[in-house]
Amino acid sequence: MDDLHSQAKRVSLMRHLSVFVLFSVSLWVYIAALEVTYSQFMAPRFGYLGWIYHQPDPGWMLISYALLLGAAAFLPYRVERFSGYAVWFLYAALLVPVTTLPQYGGNRTPEDTFTFAIFCSIVWIAVALILRRKAAPLVPIKTSKPGLLWALVSVISLVTYVYLAAVFGITFNLVSVFEIYDTRLSYRDEVIPTVPLLGYLITNQGNVINPFLMAFGLLKRRYWLFGLGVVGQLLIYSTTGYKTVLISIPLCLLLVFLLRKRTSILGAMVVFGAAALAWLAIAIDRAVSIGVVDVLVARTFMTAGYLMPFYREVYDEGAWALWDYSFLAPFVDAPYDTSPGFHVAQVMLNRPDVQLNASLFADGYANLGFMGIVIEAAFLVVLLFLVDSAGRGLPTAIVVPAGLLPVFSLANASPFSALLSYGFGLLILLLALYPRDVEPDSPPLTIHFPPSKLASASARRRQ
Repeated sequence: MDDLHSQAKRVSLMRHLSVFVLFSVSLWVYIAALEVTYSQFMAPRFGYLGWIYHQPDPGWMLISYALLLGAAAFLPYRVERFSGYAVWFLYAALLVPVTTLPQYGGNRTPEDTFTFAIFCSIVWIAVALILRRKAAPLVPIKTSKPGLLWALVSVISLVTYVYLAAVFGITFNLVSVFEIYDTRLSYRDEVIPTVPLLGYLITNQGNVINPFLMAFGLLKRRYWLFGLGVVGQLLIYSTTGYKTVLISIPLCLLLVFLLRKRTSILGAMVVFGAAALAWLAIAIDRAVSIGVVDVLVARTFMTAGYLMPFYREVYDEGAWALWDYSFLAPFVDAPYDTSPGFHVAQVMLNRPDVQLNASLFADGYANLGFMGIVIEAAFLVVLLFLVDSAGRGLPTAIVVPAGLLPVFSLANASPFSALLSYGFGLLILLLALYPRDVEPDSPPLTIHFPPSKLASASARRRQ
């Protein structure tokens, strides 16, 4: 027995060691992919937007890598709930670039960048540790017929596409991501200021409804629903220039395939997947320049790190924004006439027409410094707890693809904005309405007979 126990411990130790080696290599390869993307793709084309590359100090890159390894040790080893996937994805799309990109892409000193990265790492460790707790059943869920769910999906989809056609028109002209920029500017400048409701509808349709249709259609083998989701994403992309929706199509296929028969995955696989995706995009764009790097790597994984030095430069010496452009507008008065995204673009790039939305680290810092980061991180925890609660008992192959783009948005948006503008509120509602056969975590129905009655019933059957 002792030999079997010792052998099991050795097997477990070897398994954990192999996962650590895989993760360590994947993280280094991923960091290298971000630097290659920055130096060879973004800086040559977008230097006028602040993508300025300089050779990093190898020593500071090494200790930054060590810091990221240390932070990862506190993340969940196995991921079972939506919040775990979100923590690992945002580790790759938020903490890694904030820690490493300013070492070669900003004007801050290496010491200052590393000190700030330590604070961000501590915050992220706290987020991960709190989210390890199982979510309480805060959100009531539906356990009967799916009529209400599909009525909601149908009404939102119908209103979105009809409203878009009436206000802006619908086109189905799939062009390169390099050529879609004019479409995006036209949609942003002509439609969003005059019809803000349409902006909410489009992002919620593209971020939640269409990915939900794709995931549900694949998992339940109702492929016409998957097709509806794909066509919807392509319509949104070609009409509004909203590039992020393109990411959801291949990733939804991949996630449903990986998760349809699994209840959990190794958290380290998220970083492995990010590294593989980044290098695949680099290889494709080196062979045929079609803008894959822009969509899959720069926008998804690098925005947080690229913008962090800008935000710190602007708000280090200035007054905090105090969310006076948002939910605290009636209660506070900050000396700015616009949101931090527009203000930073105006100060750093002299581009008042550009909005540089950033992550909870940048947005929190702009609003209340280090305390602002803590506040936004705390709200993120609440948001992810609510998704976990609404999604309890559902297949991860539905929950994770449906929540993919809302989580992506957190790489370059505040959690406060993500609740309504990027689909978290709708995601929670959809998951709560998704029917279950029984209330998750409820005990099975059993009937207990007193021993005497059970014996007499048995005797009668024998007679």
